[in-house]
Amino acid sequence: MEGLAKESGNTRERRFEEASDLLAIQETLRGNRNAFAQIVERYTPLLYSLAFRMLGRGEEAQEAVQEIFLRAYRALPRFRLERRFHPWLYTIALNYLRTVARRQRRRRGLRLVRLGEELDTVADRGELPAAAAEREDGERLAQEALAGLPPLYREVFLLREVEGLGVRDTAEALGVPEGTVKVRLHRARKELVRRLAGMMGS
Repeated sequence: MEGLAKESGNTRERRFEEASDLLAIQETLRGNRNAFAQIVERYTPLLYSLAFRMLGRGEEAQEAVQEIFLRAYRALPRFRLERRFHPWLYTIALNYLRTVARRQRRRRGLRLVRLGEELDTVADRGELPAAAAEREDGERLAQEALAGLPPLYREVFLLREVEGLGVRDTAEALGVPEGTVKVRLHRARKELVRRLAGMMGS
């Protein structure tokens, strides 16, 4: 019962957000720029998280998020109001981030992405140097394994496990069937475990 109540609460929250998105979009199309600012505020943390993990540098991630919002704003007149905004925005984000990532690989090879907090945050947490180093090493290994996944698996893993999108939203954002999302996620998890085990010598 508790799980059903939680799921119902999440569903109500998602529907409220979708209705809020739709209202902001309608207001934006009427010329109210403050309405689009609400969308920017709501989705910036999510898009930055995705961009940081796909590109690997805070500065590049920030620039990418700005470009994603600019592209979304320009494309907004073509947005069909019967669609859900969340996966539509992620589709724009993924398309742009893929382009940037390909440019990165051509310039300097695949970049390894760091996960977690910056080192100065470690000090704020009061962690001992040994504990902080151990955590950083674990994050580095996890990110190396993630960066080594085929892009199709890495994108599904990031959207489902890091960004927290549901199967339906992930499928819509990637433009694939829900069954494909489940298969790719299963394979991504297996490949991550295999890679991590190899890195740790087990």
